[in-house]
Amino acid sequence: MPATLENVVGPNLTADQAEDIYRQGREAVVCALLALAKQLAEAQGPPTPAPSTPSGMVPPYQKPVAKRTGKKKPGRKNGHAGSRRAAPDTIHHRKEHRAGHCPDCGGKLTRCNSTRTRYTEDIQDIEPEVTEHIIHRDWCAKCKKRVEPVVPDALPGSTLGLRVLILSAWLHYALGNTLSQVVEVFNFHLQLKVTQGGLVQMWYRL
Repeated sequence: MPATLENVVGPNLTADQAEDIYRQGREAVVCALLALAKQLAEAQGPPTPAPSTPSGMVPPYQKPVAKRTGKKKPGRKNGHAGSRRAAPDTIHHRKEHRAGHCPDCGGKLTRCNSTRTRYTEDIQDIEPEVTEHIIHRDWCAKCKKRVEPVVPDALPGSTLGLRVLILSAWLHYALGNTLSQVVEVFNFHLQLKVTQGGLVQMWYRL
């Protein structure tokens, strides 16, 4: 690079000097840019070396991964009391099971008096319960009209009971389920046909 050009390029470069460099041609412009890059690098100082990790080595700042020693055995440790689901207090059904043949080889079995007991708890088949209400309408001489008692199992004018009302409102307002999700729970899981509009109208009566 010419000495005169190297002395001109710098933070004090004026517009006239820049135009003079441009008039000198393409080579002068390239030299000026290289000089500016050199001055900028010298002002910033040497670059900070980035941490490098040789292949196969763990960086000192990386937390080592614990090795798994094997599959953990189920249950509590030896010496600790066992824990399991408690036996139910009430038994609704009792069934006996006896194999007709050996389940492993299919051979004939010799009957013994040995048995063991096992408990299972499950949900009953869900079927909506329909109640027909016979409402007597009697004459009130004081009010001059027919009156009838209040049906406590549902809201006035509603064909769905209070259990449906409470459960649907809890699913929607407490748990945040959408209307379509609440309807799916009743129509599919509980086998009770409801609609979004019917639920909303029932909630408005609360």
